[in-house]
Amino acid sequence: MALEDVYKKIGFPGDMAGSVAPAAGNAAPAAVGAAGSAGSVAPAAVLWDMDGTLVDSEEEWARVSGNVVRSHGGIWTDEDVLAIRGADTIAHGRRMMAAVRRGGGEVDPWKMFAEVLRAMADHMADAELIDGAAELLDAFSAAGIPQALVTATPGRPVEIFLAGPGSRLEAAVTGDDDVPGKPNPAPYLLGAQRLGVPIESCLAFEDSGPGLAAARNAGAFTVDVGEFPLAELAALL
Repeated sequence: MALEDVYKKIGFPGDMAGSVAPAAGNAAPAAVGAAGSAGSVAPAAVLWDMDGTLVDSEEEWARVSGNVVRSHGGIWTDEDVLAIRGADTIAHGRRMMAAVRRGGGEVDPWKMFAEVLRAMADHMADAELIDGAAELLDAFSAAGIPQALVTATPGRPVEIFLAGPGSRLEAAVTGDDDVPGKPNPAPYLLGAQRLGVPIESCLAFEDSGPGLAAARNAGAFTVDVGEFPLAELAALL
């Protein structure tokens, strides 16, 4: 068993891997090797989301955001939790502001988001990779396939992640980059650009609606980790 079994499982690239068709929303990419050579079924690069994909942090984002909103007199709902999943900084901050206004208050959304980032930096210091992530990261690295982080999260939480569990990644696109956030395809296009590969030959792992839309619309072959858990894929190695 090897990476080829992972590619077959997810359908990458469907028409060349044999009997497995591309997953919904994916077109079969051009066959290129790790260095861009023709004829291989390996992706040119792998692009990873962070929260909910490589680290199990989505619930913490929701918990911390709710605590900050409530500390300012706001009302935080289940709908708010769903709305911030995969959201960029602007959308996240505005949702928090709306929740505070729901409670009759008024607070600078960026001040609240900064409070959330400080708490998430503390959380990320102790974060561990989701089951199966380390094995896949190592397998792609051993195969000579470059990997990059593509996350909506800005600031210190990402720095801590990249210095720790994410140290295998060779490049990063974060919420600090001056590009539109997910679901706009710009972050994934920039991730491929920073690795020097065509986005159409990239494999992207995502968990949220905005992230999946961003990766697919950019042209990457996209894997929904809800449908294909990393632990199950790693077991094929």
